[in-house]
Amino acid sequence: MERFNDKIVIEDGLQKKLFLEIKKREKLSQRKLAKLLNVSRSGVKHWASEERKLPQLIFERILIIFPWASKYRNFIRDTLPRNWVQIKGGKIRSKMKNNLTKEDRIKGFRRARLKIKRKVIGPNGELMFNNGEKKIAEELLRNKIKYTYEPVISLGKNYAIPDFAVNNVIIERCGYGNWKPYWSNLKRKIKRLENRKKYKIVILVPSCNFDIAIKRLGNTKNIDILKEENLESLLEFLKTKE
Repeated sequence: MERFNDKIVIEDGLQKKLFLEIKKREKLSQRKLAKLLNVSRSGVKHWASEERKLPQLIFERILIIFPWASKYRNFIRDTLPRNWVQIKGGKIRSKMKNNLTKEDRIKGFRRARLKIKRKVIGPNGELMFNNGEKKIAEELLRNKIKYTYEPVISLGKNYAIPDFAVNNVIIERCGYGNWKPYWSNLKRKIKRLENRKKYKIVILVPSCNFDIAIKRLGNTKNIDILKEENLESLLEFLKTKE
């Protein structure tokens, strides 16, 4: 399939008018015009309806075949690179990201990572993913330890959203079994947090997954892996970091 580079920006309505004029003056259907331009019929359809920007290469072919169309040069307002959609999308996403509140980021990033409905209500009214998270939150409050649920932590161009934060201690509750992509993503998150150095990281796992966590994360520095059934060990850990 032929790839087109730069696109041209013609004044609103005039790209459509160009193709209508070709149809009327040359008595060409979209199918015949596509064959003449050596492109797909769907391409012609999108350009004629202005659903897509017209590639500069195709515009030049049109002018060679139909010299009378050279008048449309006067209506070109800009030229865009081939990846202009990605560039535009990136700018929009960046602008949106910068305008988001922390609450918006929590919802957005969590929804992107895990499309799971939250049905568990935490002790502070948070919507949590499971009873494991709720139990951790309740134990922290019972011991008068204030926590932040799903804080948004800026890591340069990236963000991390751990399950809990208690001062500079990050707590991740990991309920998955031996699912490699999950542990790989978690390992990347941990490494990003480690680069900030000020964070201490605790991984809580069910006893049945403890060996899996050791296998997957055992080579990762500066983390403590604890069994979630023994939350006293977490409380002791937090006391040492006060």
